Amino acid sequence: MDSVVSELEGTLLKDRDPVSYFMLVAFEASGLLRFALLLILWPVIWLLEVLGKGEYGLNLMVFVATAGVSESEIESVARAVLPKFYMDDIDMEAWKVFSSYDKRVVVTKMPRLMTERFVKEHLRADEVIGSELVISRFGFATGFVKSNNIDSYISSRVAKLFIDEKPGLGLGTPTSSFLSLCKEQIHPPFMANQNQYDHHQVVRPHPVIFHDGRLVKRPAPSIALLIILWMPLGIILATIRILVGLMLPMRAKPYLSRVLGGKVIVKWQTTTAGVQWQ
Repeated sequence: MDSVVSELEGTLLKDRDPVSYFMLVAFEASGLLRFALLLILWPVIWLLEVLGKGEYGLNLMVFVATAGVSESEIESVARAVLPKFYMDDIDMEAWKVFSSYDKRVVVTKMPRLMTERFVKEHLRADEVIGSELVISRFGFATGFVKSNNIDSYISSRVAKLFIDEKPGLGLGTPTSSFLSLCKEQIHPPFMANQNQYDHHQVVRPHPVIFHDGRLVKRPAPSIALLIILWMPLGIILATIRILVGLMLPMRAKPYLSRVLGGKVIVKWQTTTAGVQWQ
């Protein structure tokens, strides 16, 4: 049986930086304060990555996004919110290569709880190997993961999964530790062979039907900053619009509502009895 092991971030997903997905968990599971805290700490996380200490930055993201959040709430976000944003970032060339194999395994540095549902249901993977959140006996995430060295943990899990025979192909960035366990390696960017993958061109990942998130765009740090900056202005503008609607006479509302970005719609219908306003 042909087998493939693929990295999620930077391979099946185009973006290598998972911070936006932790932003989504922070916002949807806990609200604006945790979302803002993660944004404030993003320069520290970025600096750790530049200094070659990306694992510490990852642990910091996991802690801020999940500490004190119930396991069921994280599962809910992973089921109803994250799949839409994962799907928007899929690298279709990597997917063509990945989907052409019989046994498919995905590895990720993100918590398995955040990725497993999407990877198995939409990418049709057989196994997902990721970091494991430490859950308290009350069902809440502590913010810590079970293994301090995620690279070694992933490599050991892949080795145990393929005891009898090495994986046929490894997809991932050159620094991925599990690639040494594979017979062949392919690194992004991917250019699928036209003849070899013709029959996979019409096969796409299972579509995302249901989305229950409050954000339209994936909150990369720049987008997250705009959201935070707009929030107080949005509250002030909404308050002014409400006051205009409640306090000013009807003849003045159409003019002021245009200035505030709104409009007044008046509907009526003509009957034998005259004009009826709605």
